[in-house]
Amino acid sequence: MLRHTYATRCIESGLSAVVLSKLLGHADIETTLNTYTSVFNKFKDDEIQKYLDYINQLH
Repeated sequence: MLRHTYATRCIESGLSAVVLSKLLGHADIETTLNTYTSVFNKFKDDEIQKYLDYINQLH
């Protein structure tokens, strides 16, 4: 349970899935993405908004 909490807090802080995968010792990123899909999905809208804000700044 502590490991899951740690990973969740890392995701919430904005740590990338690639880095988190390495920290957790997963052989490939698919393990990380599949295990923490629900956590990543909670932040999907925020991440999309960051992208849109960036694109709008370019214009």
